[in-house]
Amino acid sequence: MVNEVVVLALLQQGPRHGYRLLKEAHQLIGPEETLDPKRLYPTLRRLEAEGRIVSHPEPSALPGRPARKVYRLTAEGTRQLQALVADPGNADDRRRFFLALALLDLVPPADRRRLLDQRLVWLDRERERLGSIAARPVRTRWSAAVLAFQTEELEHEYRWIRELCAENEADEARRP
Repeated sequence: MVNEVVVLALLQQGPRHGYRLLKEAHQLIGPEETLDPKRLYPTLRRLEAEGRIVSHPEPSALPGRPARKVYRLTAEGTRQLQALVADPGNADDRRRFFLALALLDLVPPADRRRLLDQRLVWLDRERERLGSIAARPVRTRWSAAVLAFQTEELEHEYRWIRELCAENEADEARRP
């Protein structure tokens, strides 16, 4: 799903060839993530077969070099990208959630709010899970340190998501 969303999001910015997609992916999803070159071209072929993208050959600027395929997003690809970003199921997976969050400008404020609300529900479940772990006897200081860090990280994200919800509400209020 991540490769698909990244490819569609990059093509939403304009036509690209495969190498450029690989090169620009880290700008979209961060340096820790990358498109897997082994999975990129099968993903491109599948998206083209499904009608989400189209390709055409572009002659090389260098003599003797073969033409390269340039890919472009279709209307169906745009619809699918918006659906993938707005999918509330993204809230339960850290990688998918942060990717969707990076692309929230692609979806209407109501869909943004739904995804943010789903993440808050997930964070509440995580609070309960960590609370039940904390209620058990701690065996080592290291396990206590890990639990404390995870709890602090969760609370930080919870506050941050609430701030994003408030910003989204302000965006909605400003819309005509």
